[in-house]
Amino acid sequence: MYLDECGFSPSQPVNYSWTLARQRRHIPYENPQGRRINALAALVRTADAESLIWMTRPRTFRADDLVFFLNEALPCSTNLRVVVLDNASLHRNRVVRAARRALREQGIVLYYLPPYSPDLNAIEPYFGVVKHHEMPARTYRTLSELDDAIDHAFASVEARLITKQAQELCPCA
Repeated sequence: MYLDECGFSPSQPVNYSWTLARQRRHIPYENPQGRRINALAALVRTADAESLIWMTRPRTFRADDLVFFLNEALPCSTNLRVVVLDNASLHRNRVVRAARRALREQGIVLYYLPPYSPDLNAIEPYFGVVKHHEMPARTYRTLSELDDAIDHAFASVEARLITKQAQELCPCA
């Protein structure tokens, strides 16, 4: 399982736009201060499937949120579950360190990537798809509207994962 966080503000970045010649394009922007929603998500890879699990909060995540997510949101399994994390302070907090023994007893092992290597975390490309492709509206008036858009975007990416897996399955002789 690959786990990380990403943040969303009421005004999402605009990658490109167009306008008529000699006209200036005005893109609305809101100061996101105090109006961000953060998502904690995990890409779960098993031998035969991939899925996404996520939770959102209208505030910064704390270490107890991460421990709760690891305990409650991850799918149960009799096999060992390895959770790949970067070296964010949230992931190495004293609360997380204290919970490692209890997590290990549940079959959850935390594996930390080398510093400065977010490209090794397989969930990062999915965050890009969620932000830049699955959320076509670039501004949201309320936090509730933004939260709904985030949930819809993650669900859409997960549905596409499941569809892709079904199409890739082939009968064996």
